[in-house]
Amino acid sequence: MSALEINEKLLSKKRIIVTTWITVVFSAYILTKLFSVAADSEFYASVNLSSPKSTVITVSYGDILDRNLIPLVNREETYFAAINPEKCCCEELEQHIIDTEKYYSCIDGTALFLCEVDCPSITDTLVIPVKQRYGSEGIAVHIIGYTDENGGVCGIEKEFDEQLRQPKDTITLIYSTDATGNMLEGDGIRTVYTSNSTKDIVLSIDYEIQSAVEQAMSNVEKGAAVVLDIATGDIAAVVSKPTYDPNSPADSLDDKNSPFVNRAFSAYSVGSVFKLVIAGAALEYGISDEFTYKCTGSVTVRENEFSCHRFGGHGELDMRSAMVESCNPYFICLGQNIPTDFLHDFAEKLGFGTSLQLWGEIQSADGYLPTERELLVPEEKANFCFGQGMLTATPLQVTLMTAAIANGGEMPSARLIISDDNDNCTYTRVMSKETADKLKSFMISTLYKDNSAAVPFSLTGGGKTSTAQTWTYDEYSNEKLNCWFSGFFPADNPKYAVTVVVEEGVSGNLTCGPIFKEIAEAVGS
Repeated sequence: MSALEINEKLLSKKRIIVTTWITVVFSAYILTKLFSVAADSEFYASVNLSSPKSTVITVSYGDILDRNLIPLVNREETYFAAINPEKCCCEELEQHIIDTEKYYSCIDGTALFLCEVDCPSITDTLVIPVKQRYGSEGIAVHIIGYTDENGGVCGIEKEFDEQLRQPKDTITLIYSTDATGNMLEGDGIRTVYTSNSTKDIVLSIDYEIQSAVEQAMSNVEKGAAVVLDIATGDIAAVVSKPTYDPNSPADSLDDKNSPFVNRAFSAYSVGSVFKLVIAGAALEYGISDEFTYKCTGSVTVRENEFSCHRFGGHGELDMRSAMVESCNPYFICLGQNIPTDFLHDFAEKLGFGTSLQLWGEIQSADGYLPTERELLVPEEKANFCFGQGMLTATPLQVTLMTAAIANGGEMPSARLIISDDNDNCTYTRVMSKETADKLKSFMISTLYKDNSAAVPFSLTGGGKTSTAQTWTYDEYSNEKLNCWFSGFFPADNPKYAVTVVVEEGVSGNLTCGPIFKEIAEAVGS
């Protein structure tokens, strides 16, 4: 073999060795990269499989408080179990399930779910208490209002919707799931409680007084009651019957008795409570309380006869005894001695015919105060003098009149919302102290008349009844009467003014007197 052939053979072997070495090195590099990519993929998959998840539960929304900072909503709790289907003790848990439909649709899975239960503690189960917006007692429903899925519908809930819909307390559940959403075992569920800064709404309503009035009105089918704190102007209680359940307001939409109407702020025919206005106007005009009139059972105005409720009449009466006996002819005669414009203006000064704006859209009706021109008609003025005819007023308006009488002639400004802007009560003088004191003494005498059903056992007071005609009749042709009682207590230093109205009652004394008595005893004792 020649030297040239030997050299070519050696070069060929070198090429094979180099090529093989390069192939080995390249293959090793490729394998290393593939391993690295595979390892990275496994790492990222592991992160995704165990990534933490969270569920935020709103425990409560903004509070509505009474004037003593007692909650009027969020008073009761419902309970929700955070259930891991793979670890729960079904036998005990199932005894407490309320939302059975959700439970049985989720328990066969592997994902965490929440389900309502009936108690705050279940073995090996996380139970979360959640505030129920409206409880079972239904306190101050017509003031608070209610919400639906879009927010506040009426009352305080609507007026302060944006503020009250802010979550106040929340619980965050933190846990891990795999790629399919199944909860992983290990750390279990971690809870984080958060309390957010929200401004509560504080009302003038007094929870204890409101509860007492709700109880006193429990047997009333249709009517209203108002309690006013004379010293502060606080509307301490408002009850309207019938009411509705704010948890399910739709159930009452077709109720013919209009449970959504706040009757405490609605206008009624007033009746004999208005005789206090006529007596007050007479005293302010300069007519003595010794003004006498002999009631024979009726009085004729032009050709129209107005009867007394007592057959044969009351005989001779002065202003005090006429108020106690609630004699219509006396007050018709008294009103004839008061100039019509003076009488009208005095009633207007007391707030009749004027709507009371409490906050935003929350207001009382204005009722109807006949004009001076209308009162120039003798028969209309006669009706006006014992609270009938075109005149209407709200229980709140009458309560403020009573408060002014009890407060020496100064009427407090009514307050429903307590805020920095209206922290102090203002007063308007609507009559002289001398006039107010005489009217107050008339009301005390009236409360303690014979057969009064309104006299409290444990304290003193004063009041006036009404039995107002409505000119509507039942199926037996009996006229439906609106019955009133408006009064104050205690007699010597009045703290509260109270008005009760019951539709289709028997009389102010028999129907409303016992309710006033119960309220006075509960609040004043």
